[in-house]
Amino acid sequence: MRRKIKGKLYFLARDAKSRMRNFNKEKTVFEQVNYAKSCLGVHEQELYDRVRKLLSREEVIINPIKELIDNKYYASLTLEGKQKYIFDLSEKYKEMKLRFEREHEDYLKVSNI
Repeated sequence: MRRKIKGKLYFLARDAKSRMRNFNKEKTVFEQVNYAKSCLGVHEQELYDRVRKLLSREEVIINPIKELIDNKYYASLTLEGKQKYIFDLSEKYKEMKLRFEREHEDYLKVSNI
């Protein structure tokens, strides 16, 4: 019989997974949202607030990235820097949109009770 050797990384991952399971059971939706906000930096929190306002509007948004761009910073970049900025911003927007949808869905579940 061959025995698997489990490394330190396996045990760290197992413990982290266990903590996440317990965290989600112990905390309410609103406590989890506040915890998530505290984990973000100031810049990310400002960007998330802008994304939240953008997605909360009743109108259809055709180009959300254009509305999220910091025009002064964007104008100071090189061509490669502009491309990287757009890619990074679109990735952050995608993540923040998913987060907003999860929070909004959880909020609707709680408010319907």
